[in-house]
Amino acid sequence: MILLDFQLAGFLGRFHPLVVHLPIGFLLLAGLTEIISRRRGVDLNNAISLMLLSGAIASVLAVALGWLLAGDGGYNESTLFWHRWVGVAVAVVSIWAWLAKSEKLKTSSNAYRLSLWGLVALIAITGHLGGNLTHGPNYLLEYAPSPVAQLLGGTQKEQVVLASDPDSVQVFQHIIAPLLESKCIECHNTGKLKGDLNLESQETILAGGDNGEVIIAGNAQESEIFRRITLRPDNKKFMPPDGRTALSYNEVKLIEWWLNSGADFESSVLEAGVNPEMKFVLAQLYGLDTDPKSYVERAFVSPATPESLTQLSEAGFYAQPIAANNNFVEVKKKRTTDINKSDLSLIQEVKEQVTWLHVGGAELSDSDLSFLEGMDNLTRLHLENNPITDEGVKVIQGMPHLESLNLYGTEVTKDVLETLKTLPSLKKVFLWQTKVTQEEAQQLQEALP
Repeated sequence: MILLDFQLAGFLGRFHPLVVHLPIGFLLLAGLTEIISRRRGVDLNNAISLMLLSGAIASVLAVALGWLLAGDGGYNESTLFWHRWVGVAVAVVSIWAWLAKSEKLKTSSNAYRLSLWGLVALIAITGHLGGNLTHGPNYLLEYAPSPVAQLLGGTQKEQVVLASDPDSVQVFQHIIAPLLESKCIECHNTGKLKGDLNLESQETILAGGDNGEVIIAGNAQESEIFRRITLRPDNKKFMPPDGRTALSYNEVKLIEWWLNSGADFESSVLEAGVNPEMKFVLAQLYGLDTDPKSYVERAFVSPATPESLTQLSEAGFYAQPIAANNNFVEVKKKRTTDINKSDLSLIQEVKEQVTWLHVGGAELSDSDLSFLEGMDNLTRLHLENNPITDEGVKVIQGMPHLESLNLYGTEVTKDVLETLKTLPSLKKVFLWQTKVTQEEAQQLQEALP
């Protein structure tokens, strides 16, 4: 019997959003008709009285149904309290206004007019509070112009634009949080706590809801939030419920990926790990390219001055940017020109921009290589066919981004391998026709796989 009573109350309460618009229409129309009647001198008292009576009956009915709906729970108690009692005030004042207009209650005309203005204010307030209960506290002002939102104390919806570098994109902040905002937070916010669950912040998500925690790091299948969004749509526990847009397949996969990767609130896309399926999803939904980028694609340097590039060209070097939208520079000794070793200092003037450097066959000795000091943006270095030894190569020790090194035809021995082991980004090294044996080269490959 109790279950039947509860179900009946819940059923009737769901009519509150439908009925609540009736008193708004009747009472506002009564106020508008009163203004027209007075300004044009037309007797519309009977019509106004009927509107007020209809509005009073509808407001009482709306209050009763709203009281039943509140029994579902999941609403902010403070907002619910004020919405409920301001709604009661609307009903009381509308009854009073009808009694005054129909002369069943003797009162002054000023008091009657004041009641009409009061109804307008009360309807606006209770309507705003009702919107907060249903859609969250920032619903009304979410898309308001910035000056209006600030004046009325609202906050504008944050527009997140993903960075082109996946290492700068945080999985939760930039991907998962906007998904929750668009599909879940309408029912799970500070003002409306369906299932006593708030999904607005890390702290409230971790706090869980009526059924305990909703996320289990590393296990999407056991996480309540994932279980709810993957139930059959006709299941009463499926989220979001009927009438709201469900998450797409790709959006569900994003939440699954975040949960399985550890449900970390700070990790970047690359830190979370991108499998082939997620690579496709991120590219399709966000245009995010998660393919590994080389250092020269990720880093940024200021452009070299045209004068410095001109000086290098006059000294016997090709000097030009490596790509149209990149300030890194390639410097290469011209084959038909012998360079003056004193001109190597010109390369130092653009050491920040030089990433590819070719000085093979320039008759450089160990002491000549001092110009390489501090060239930390080098990724390719050609020193082939120069009479240099292990001692000279030590100048490149610890270069952080050097990926390719050509020592073909030089005098280096196995001792150079100790220098090469200090190059964390080294991928290719050419040692043909040096004093390094095949076995020794194999040892380097094992040390730097």
